[in-house]
Amino acid sequence: MSIPNFKSQHDWEAFTQIFDSQWHCKRALLNRVKDDMFPNTSWNGLSSKHMEVINDIVSNLVYEVERQFKETHQDYKTDDDEMFIPYRSFKENVAEAINEALDKREEPIWCHPESSLKKMTLGGK
Repeated sequence: MSIPNFKSQHDWEAFTQIFDSQWHCKRALLNRVKDDMFPNTSWNGLSSKHMEVINDIVSNLVYEVERQFKETHQDYKTDDDEMFIPYRSFKENVAEAINEALDKREEPIWCHPESSLKKMTLGGK
């Protein structure tokens, strides 16, 4: 999908208002995951691979949450919802993304020993 050629300033403002709303939501979700996985770490302190993993987690969670929400709130379902091929399970996607990042990491990633993230990716080692 591309940015349309707007017919008026009003249309441009409506588009950017939607964009801003979506961006604030996405940014809040990215920060939430980052802060949970890497407490007290700024974005500047993360490698591009760490950022990629965080984005993958957020994207997969948004997809799964939207799917589950529409299953329990049928009035939000549309015909398009049936056309999408479901993602692999969230756990499979996250484990693959984290393992790829760990294989190529520039610095070690520390996880709390009781973390489900550590158990999922490293088998609790």
